[in-house]
Amino acid sequence: MFISDAMRERMVFNKNIVLVSIFIILSACAAKVTRSSGRTVVIRAAVPDMGVEKALDLAEAECSKQGLSARVQELTSATTDRYIFECVQLGN
Repeated sequence: MFISDAMRERMVFNKNIVLVSIFIILSACAAKVTRSSGRTVVIRAAVPDMGVEKALDLAEAECSKQGLSARVQELTSATTDRYIFECVQLGN
């Protein structure tokens, strides 16, 4: 089967478009800090994960910038993807 140079270039271009699209979609699904002010940190967990464990890791990292530790302050619902943490001194 003969593939012309133009077809080959088009196939490579399409492949690159697909790869970039996948990258964008996956990066949007990552857990992230949505708000950090004072001693409150709000984390939106990754879509398939929706677990407090990943959110806690991010909150700990955010609170440690102030020399504090994260504690779950509030779950917005039982099936939430958002977690609210309070930055506190260790031992409190």
